[in-house]
Amino acid sequence: MSRSNRSSMHVGCPECGATVSGFVPPGPGISTDETNRLRGRETVCDGCGHELEFYFY
Repeated sequence: MSRSNRSSMHVGCPECGATVSGFVPPGPGISTDETNRLRGRETVCDGCGHELEFYFY
């Protein structure tokens, strides 16, 4: 069985309340190392088309 290198996140859309899923890659988390900067991914709500951004380290 294979494991995904991504973790899923689920949040509520601020416009319609539908659940929106986003995927983020594995990472070291918050660190004092300058190479571990805040990153983000865009996604769109399937319910209403609202654009959302997921931020992660």
